[in-house]
Amino acid sequence: MVKLSDRELITQYNATGKEQCFAQIYVRHRQRVYQKCLFYTGNTDDAEDFVQDIFVQLTRKLNSYKGEAKFTTWLHSVTVNYCIDQLRKQRQSQTMWRNYQYDSVQVTDWASSSDEVYFQAFEQVLMQLPQYQRDLLLTKYREGAPIKDIAFRQDITTSAVKMRIKRAREYARTLYDKILAEQEY
Repeated sequence: MVKLSDRELITQYNATGKEQCFAQIYVRHRQRVYQKCLFYTGNTDDAEDFVQDIFVQLTRKLNSYKGEAKFTTWLHSVTVNYCIDQLRKQRQSQTMWRNYQYDSVQVTDWASSSDEVYFQAFEQVLMQLPQYQRDLLLTKYREGAPIKDIAFRQDITTSAVKMRIKRAREYARTLYDKILAEQEY
């Protein structure tokens, strides 16, 4: 294939959908995108995941590239926005996980109970939950996976994921209360 400019490759890709055009764009810019993702994540695995996600998104977004700026400038903007969005989502999920943990521990008198009792009860809850509920809660709250990603992985709707998370939380809460009540005796 003749060496085409980025703009020519994008125009040709948008017009024909030729994978060779997109492959050239990928080869030319993958390392640049990876370096920017690595800068934001500080983690090679996350950076690799981000790169893949960005290039998957690019297959849909290339038709919005108008050529008003250099492609590398536009791609830089897409990359930075994606990284910031993902890191923001991770932070929100981590906050939700912490809130969930705090919410799960209703302590009436901190002075009379040790944190260890609550931590052990929480671990027992995780072990007693059915595997699919445990995996779902850990994926959502520990890994910080977005609902859409979980739905995609499980090939179900986002509303189904939300309902399953709700049920898993309710069941975990019931188990938690039961375990604490048993420990009081």
